[in-house]
Amino acid sequence: MSRKRLQQLVDSLGHSTKHFNKSEVECLIKLFDKLVAESSSRFAAAGFDRSMFRDILHSAFGMTEEMMMERVFRAFDRDNNSCISATEWVEGLSVFLRGTLEEKIKYCFEVYDLNGDGYISREEMFQMLKNCLLKQPSEEDPDEGIKDLVDIAMKKMASIYLL
Repeated sequence: MSRKRLQQLVDSLGHSTKHFNKSEVECLIKLFDKLVAESSSRFAAAGFDRSMFRDILHSAFGMTEEMMMERVFRAFDRDNNSCISATEWVEGLSVFLRGTLEEKIKYCFEVYDLNGDGYISREEMFQMLKNCLLKQPSEEDPDEGIKDLVDIAMKKMASIYLL
């Protein structure tokens, strides 16, 4: 990226991104460019593809669950072009790392709302949790514990909502 283009992007994102200052935005863009340059992906000119983004999530944040990484990818990929641009990278990290409680709640909701209907159903919650939680080898039906956890969470949310 040219110095002029970098400065334009830093200025633009420095104003639109609430949680990073211009120096931090510049560092994140330089990191993005470095990671893209090291990539062998056919999407490298446009940014991170799914595979590269998953590698970053795994190495930087210890994420290993496939469905969770896919949903985080979709939350970052605002234009749904299957590629994370420098702008999407900085804006996504702004919420992911330093967002307000409200922003993080909205972000998590977007990750868990698998069908995008504005609601998180029992089934969606079950699907997101079933591969994230360790199964005990002694359990006859390991999914039963997850279903119980989903039921407890749903009852708790219902009681809060009804207050």
